[in-house]
Order: sequence, then structure tokens, then C-alpha cells
Amino acid sequence: MTLLPLDIPPGIVKVDSPNAAKGRYTDSDKIRFIRGRPEKWRGWVKIVADQMLGKARGAVSWTNRFGNTNAAFGTNRRLYAFIGGDTLENITPMRATGVSLGADPFEVEEDSTIVRVTHVEHGADAGAFVTFSGAVSVGGITVDGEYEIIEVIDANTYTIEHSTPANANATGGGNSVRADYELNPGQPDTASGHGWGAGPWGEGTWGTERDTGIDIDFRYWSLQEYGNELMASPSGGSLYLWEQQTDDRAEHVTNAPASARAMFVTGERFVFMLGTTSPMTVQWPDQDDPTDWTPTAANTANVRTLQVGSRLMNGVALVDGVSLVWTDIGVYVFQYTGTDLVYDSRLAGTSCGLIGQHAFTKASGVAFWMSPQGFHMYVGGVQVIPNAEDVRAWVFRDIDPEQVLKTWCIYDQRNHQVRWHYCSRGATEPNRYVDVSLHDFSWTIGTLDRITGTLYRPSTGSSLLVSHDGYIYEHDIGTDADGQPLRATLTFGLYALTRGERNVDIMGLIPDCERQSGYLKYTIFTKDWPNSPGILDVQSVTLAPGDPEANLRVCGRFFSMEIESNQIGGDFRLGIPHLEVAPAGMRL
Repeated sequence: MTLLPLDIPPGIVKVDSPNAAKGRYTDSDKIRFIRGRPEKWRGWVKIVADQMLGKARGAVSWTNRFGNTNAAFGTNRRLYAFIGGDTLENITPMRATGVSLGADPFEVEEDSTIVRVTHVEHGADAGAFVTFSGAVSVGGITVDGEYEIIEVIDANTYTIEHSTPANANATGGGNSVRADYELNPGQPDTASGHGWGAGPWGEGTWGTERDTGIDIDFRYWSLQEYGNELMASPSGGSLYLWEQQTDDRAEHVTNAPASARAMFVTGERFVFMLGTTSPMTVQWPDQDDPTDWTPTAANTANVRTLQVGSRLMNGVALVDGVSLVWTDIGVYVFQYTGTDLVYDSRLAGTSCGLIGQHAFTKASGVAFWMSPQGFHMYVGGVQVIPNAEDVRAWVFRDIDPEQVLKTWCIYDQRNHQVRWHYCSRGATEPNRYVDVSLHDFSWTIGTLDRITGTLYRPSTGSSLLVSHDGYIYEHDIGTDADGQPLRATLTFGLYALTRGERNVDIMGLIPDCERQSGYLKYTIFTKDWPNSPGILDVQSVTLAPGDPEANLRVCGRFFSMEIESNQIGGDFRLGIPHLEVAPAGMRL
């Protein structure tokens, strides 16, 4: 009888065959490596019962002037603030307020809840929200308060739905009806446009309808702390500032560019807007006045057009005086100089552009991002993240090429890891993740349905992540998935116990956990040869905390093992388990 210690290096290897990856872990879900040993993720809880409307694409947390932590989330339909640890507020900017609709703008039909609204050149899109005031009864109902626009009939007419049906056919509402319009919603997914105005300005022949589709990006938000307030910019839109103490809604920043692809705030408090007058234009206002965007000799506003790439993707303030701006092809470094040019900009690398607008993060003054080619970091220069080849090829085979723009990234401060969420093939929303430990640059993979998120409480390292259906969850809390078992699995690759020369019997398992709550299920698989079409032998055992050993009897030339935790309160941190092995046919 021989004891075989399973002392396995940290990290998942996905680019080799299971046999070539012998002595390594080959698969995982909800597992991370801390100090070289695998352990189960902590859990999560739904932090607020309210559901956000639309698909969330962008999040940030910041500390307000009273020292409390706020968070903001931008969806394709609205902008939300999460305040006080329990309140979700709609702070979506208003597109127009106090608009007079003229005489009797409402038309209703008996027994119908649909209201036809007349407003000349209303500029509204279906799915937007409008709030009416000042109306009198028409057909037995009073149109007052907030409504969603159901259908846009034409430039002057749209419909809404009232809570109760009218009792007669009528036109009315009075002469004092006023309307406040929220910002129009954006696309939840990339769409194809054909009509006049589809696509970037200047593309195609002016005034002609396009006979082929132009991709129109889904709406994502750039959200940044600005002092103790929130600066926000929806893709394809302008710039807004939310001052919690004075504003119910985020307010438009006067004179800001009408449209930008992304926005970020530098360490020197310059607001960089990207893709304004062209897809490659960087623009910022005066340092002391975010409403002064016209460059003059008396201010520090500036406009600059970069050259390498077809469009700007996003940017980040890295350390004092240094910011990065990504294109779809490369990355630029902006060095603050304090001269008339304000910033010196230089190309830092090519073939390392940003795969999606939110596919980056920073930690301890280092930027980490995913490009269409791989995983990169900036430490005074562009480098490949160590050990990325353990998973890179597998991830790029797994990712859906039509959904790469939805890839997003977060820094897990509690565990000092960087994690990317992406859409696997056939998925339309992020459902998988790949992460890297910044302790030892070991990589893990897994599944998780989250579409955006942000670090929430730096003191505890918890994060807020948003599900596909618009709920916010606080992660790194407890051991369970919002009251349900959090299933975690870890798989050890094929291993030839005698170099594959003969069969052996695995007679027992000696577990070793630094901590364990609940049962752990160990399943051992054997194969005759690495490419054998099926499993030769399999056996599972379930061990409770403190169980010293499990008896087994599985036979084969090559074996692998999966460890699973899947119950309420389940948790574990693995040490060095041992297998008892003997030549095939031995009886004890």
C-alpha cells in the first residue's frame, strides 16, 4: 500500500489535455486560490428588493461628503443611485422639463387604458418615461404622474397606459398640462441601423438610406467619482453630475460635448470625454471649471485626436499624473505636464486594445485588461499577465465573438484578484468568468450570471454585482447564494499512477482541509487510456468535517478527481489530501 499526496500547484490549466496537465487542476467553479491552496468562494445576498429596469452596463461606488458609501448603476433605461445601504433611487437625467403640451393633449377611448398623447416634436422614444402635471379629467380619468411611453406613433404623437380605463370616448386634459421627459433609453443589445443618421457621422453618403446594417452599440455608462459626487455619461450621450445634497436627478453639465463614447476623471480632476467630435478624439474642460470646454490661452481645456485605432474605448486614472486611454487596437499613456499642452500623450503598445468598454480595472497602481488577443497589465509598460497562457486559448475559444463588448472586469480587493466576466458561446449576457490571483498569478474559471459590478465597501472588501434580471447582490457575504446552496467544484487532471504501465487500485482517501463546513463529495474517475471514449470506473464518497478516511475501490491506469461542496452553509479550504493506492488485484 502506498500513500500518494495530492500536493498540487495553484491555478487551473485549460490549454493542455487532461493527461498533459497531470499533477494540475483542470477545472473549477466558485473556487479561488489563497496562499497557494484552493478554497470555496464566499457567498452573496440580495442587498435590496427593488429591481432595476433595463440591462446594467456600468457601476461605481464612492464616498459622499459625510463619509458614507454610495454606489451607482447605469442601465440602458435608467441611472440609479444606491444610498444608505438599503435605498435604490432613480436619478436618471431629465431630457426636458416643464414642457407645455398645449390645449387638450389627451385622447381616450371608452373601456381602454391606452391614452394617446399629442406633443408636437416630442423627441421621445418608446420605453422612455414621462411625468405629467396640471391635467384635468378626460373620459373619467386624470392623467397625472409618471408613465412609460408604450408606442411612438409619429414625431408628434405617442401612447401611454393609464391604471384604469376611460368611461367614454373623449379628448381633453385642459390647457395647463406640462410634461417632464426622462433621458431616452438606449439599446439593451447591439442593433443594426439602416435609416438616415445610422452609424457614425460622416460614414457613407450624406442623406441616403444605408442598404446594409450599421452596428449601433448597446448603451453602457461611464460612472466616476468627482470629489464626493457622481459624474456620469451614457455612451452616445453627454455629461451629467449628481450632487446628492441638492439634486433629485443627475443634472446636465453645461457646455459639455453632446456625445461621447466614454468618460473618466483623471487624478488631476480633468474630465476626459472620449470619442466626441470623432471616434478618436479626446476632449477635456478647464481643470477648475467642468463647464468650460473651449480651449483658450487662459484655461487648460484641450482637444486631441489620437491616431492608432479606429475608435476610443475607455480610460482610467492610474496613479497621480498618469492615465491610460485605450483604443480598439492599442493603449496610450497620458502624462500630466502642467504645461500649455497639459498632458503629454504617447502610444504605449499595439495589439493590446480593449475588448470591451468595461474590460479593465486597476489595483495598487497597476492596470489590468483584456484585449481581443489576450490579458495585459501596465506597470510602466505593457506586459502580458503572468501565466495567462494557462487559460488564454481556452477563454478565446469559449467567448462568443458577437458579444465581446459585454466583457467587464472587477478588482476583488478582499481576495486580491482580478476577474473578467464574459459571454460564452451562445450566451447573450455574461455567464462565465476567468480570474487571476495577484498573489501568485494563478488562474481560475467558472460560471456566474452577473453583468456589471463594483467594489462596495473597501473596509470589508465586499462587492456589488448585478444579475441579468436587474437585482443587486452584495458578494463575499456568508457561504450561500442568497439563501440557496452555493455549489463549488474543483477537478484534478488525469494522472498516471504507474506512468500508465499497469492498472492500480485506489483503496482509500485521506482528506485534509484547513477548514470544512458541511459535507464534501469526492468523486474519483478512472480511464484505461487518456483518449478512451468512456469512464472505466467511478466512485463517490461523501465526508463530513472530521471524518479521517474513506474506503474506496476503483481501478484503472489513469485517474482524476472532482471535489464538490453543494449544501447550505457549505465551505472548505483544501490542504493536501492523500490517496491509498495498491497494485491492481491486491486484497486487504
